Amino acid sequence: MRGDDEAITAGSEVAAVLQPPSFEETYRASYRQLTQVAHLITGSNDVAEEVVQDAFVALYARFATVDNPGGYLYRSVVNGCRTWMRRRDARVRLTRAEPLRVARAPELDETWSALAGLSPRLRTVVVLRYYADLPLAQIGELVGCPTGTVKSQLHRALSQLRGVIER
Repeated sequence: MRGDDEAITAGSEVAAVLQPPSFEETYRASYRQLTQVAHLITGSNDVAEEVVQDAFVALYARFATVDNPGGYLYRSVVNGCRTWMRRRDARVRLTRAEPLRVARAPELDETWSALAGLSPRLRTVVVLRYYADLPLAQIGELVGCPTGTVKSQLHRALSQLRGVIER
């Protein structure tokens, strides 16, 4: 009997390891990093939290059918940030209002100013590559372009940042 109990325990441990993470575990493991990525793309904590929460709400509805929840969340967050930036830019153009100001720590002023000076697409590529540390192929999937285009956008963004920082 004792051997059977050990086999059952060992089988439960193996099954636990093979179980995909639950929605709650995915949330706990991903929320903070996704919020930081969204903040770096949009420049706003409030918008970042809203975009990430919307991504988790969308994931929750189809969690059982999504093969790669992490990839789904990254794509949702990047798309949500891009949508928010397009709407903000359109609103600014239509109202001719001054763009939103971002409250930031003093030590980040120069870096943020340089990053904020990039187009939304270039800023997104830089954040995903150097902050989120994603491979170029995955960035291409998230922003909807080939890896070669990601490389050229990254090169263009770094050239622009070098020009700003060297001044």
